[in-house]
Amino acid sequence: MIAEALQRISREYAEATRQPYAGHPLAHYIRHDVPALFPQHFPQFPHLIWHASPGIGLWADAPWIGVFDPIVTESAQNGYYPVYLFSRSLDRVYLSLNQGMAQLRQEFGDNQTKEILSHRATILRNRLAGLYEDSFPTKEIDLQPTGAHTRLAMYEPGHAFGLMYELATIPPTDRLVEHATRMLELYELATARGGTSEFDIGQPSPDPLQPDLGNMTLDEIRRYRYHRSIERNPRLAREVKRIHGYSCQVCGFNFELTYGPLGREYIEAHHLTPLAQLPPGVPVQLSPRDDFAVVCANCHRMIHRTGAPPSFDEFRRISARG
Repeated sequence: MIAEALQRISREYAEATRQPYAGHPLAHYIRHDVPALFPQHFPQFPHLIWHASPGIGLWADAPWIGVFDPIVTESAQNGYYPVYLFSRSLDRVYLSLNQGMAQLRQEFGDNQTKEILSHRATILRNRLAGLYEDSFPTKEIDLQPTGAHTRLAMYEPGHAFGLMYELATIPPTDRLVEHATRMLELYELATARGGTSEFDIGQPSPDPLQPDLGNMTLDEIRRYRYHRSIERNPRLAREVKRIHGYSCQVCGFNFELTYGPLGREYIEAHHLTPLAQLPPGVPVQLSPRDDFAVVCANCHRMIHRTGAPPSFDEFRRISARG
């Protein structure tokens, strides 16, 4: 049960850190048993990935348990995600909508990274304004970092909102599941509304499928960005291709037949729901079998071109007539 798992970590972690990390049973429990425990409580989110870490090679100042939407990230190193963060004293744990910072630290250094994380946390709060405040009033966290450049210190500005639990009086598992379910709903909603991205409408994009954003409303931009995030998700795209194969479902083009080994297993995944039918800022269903097709690059560009038919079947009929 979740409450018992959090309490066990709190109770045993300090003593464990005085012993060798390699092969320690608590480290194994956190890395392997805890991530397997959580999904059974959240069957409505089968696509989410749970991870937990006591550190990599060495004990961390405090462990964490995170959950990742592959559309956003599959790692704690980047993106944004809900996470249970233990304080260094291990007497409390936060359920936090937080952010990865490893790549930012490499590029910008710690001080500027903290500013970026704080700014992005504000974006997340603004995109969910009026929806999170009653459930998650905690807008600041104190993880008791030992220094300004530690991992715990970097998590503090990345916090958007959440809850704090005193581990001595932590709520029962059913209450924790209720809180986490609401957090996961908000997590998916944040992604549908644009996540931490800023919409640079006037800037050119390297995306060859991107239409002229200057002629689109904000809701249309959000729908488009969400649509493309879905199509670019590697895990989802691999499953779509496994199910539908590698020949374009519009024109029949197969890259391997034309380019040999260079084109082997190359095709693009296309999300079938037309942009105009995506409800603004609402998560959509993502069945690899039912909600996607595979298409060649040319057909994919035409599908997304302004004035293209609204449905995939209609586009295929036009292509067949051509």
